[in-house]
Amino acid sequence: MSGSVQHASACPIVFNDGSAFDMHVHTNHSDGFVRIPELLAYLRRRNLCAAITDHNVITGVCEAYEHEDAGNLIIPGIEVSAVDGPHMLIYFDTVRDLQSYYESSVHDHQGACPHMATDLTTEQIVIEANESGGFVVAAHPYGYAMLVRGALKAIDVGIVSPIILDSIDGLEVICGGLSHSLNTRAEAYAALNNFCMTGGSDAHTLREVGRAVTVADEVLPVEEFLEAVRLQRTDVIGCERGPVNNLLMGTQVLAKYVPYLGPGLAVHLRQGKMRLRK
Repeated sequence: MSGSVQHASACPIVFNDGSAFDMHVHTNHSDGFVRIPELLAYLRRRNLCAAITDHNVITGVCEAYEHEDAGNLIIPGIEVSAVDGPHMLIYFDTVRDLQSYYESSVHDHQGACPHMATDLTTEQIVIEANESGGFVVAAHPYGYAMLVRGALKAIDVGIVSPIILDSIDGLEVICGGLSHSLNTRAEAYAALNNFCMTGGSDAHTLREVGRAVTVADEVLPVEEFLEAVRLQRTDVIGCERGPVNNLLMGTQVLAKYVPYLGPGLAVHLRQGKMRLRK
């Protein structure tokens, strides 16, 4: 039945039929270690597809679309990091649409640490993405740890107005990096409030790709798949990494932030002050 959420006992997920998209993947174009040729080869081998959602950049998507079959494997996307904390996954039907949105709304708003917060608020990100025809999903809605990286968490602590939810299309209800309890909490919220649901690994390394996916019963091109997600005709299946694997991946990713230690700490300090004021 479409709209179901299944927590798997083994990951990455293996599929033989239909469409299965990991809707949250980072590459070496931002803070990941996944190279585009390796990602495409991995997806072909495993009968998977993915959305490339690098932090605040789209060069990974553009590189992928230099390959002839990328249109069958890759959703053009981006994860935009708000100055007030939450991360928004924004998907487009075509690379051209993504590029147009990026150039008009994101390119000139990157911070000194490009993988971290832009100078855009959550409200600005969502409104401008809507105006550009983007499909907006709140990444890891209750994450991460002590950081306010999810929209629902930011609403709970009073940093972001709940009105913003009127302009968000969906919630990521299985995020590979979150705990099972926080994912099920997001799932319950989505079901109660009629949001469409997505699954994504939040992979930064190749072996994590496919840990959580959004699936359709039939093979669909990108545009039709995104429409199926909008209409809640897809399912989510996946599992979480667990604390040890999260720690290992976090340690690897930390290396990407070392050159931006000062600006990165400034972002955390500023967001911490926002939370304390509330």
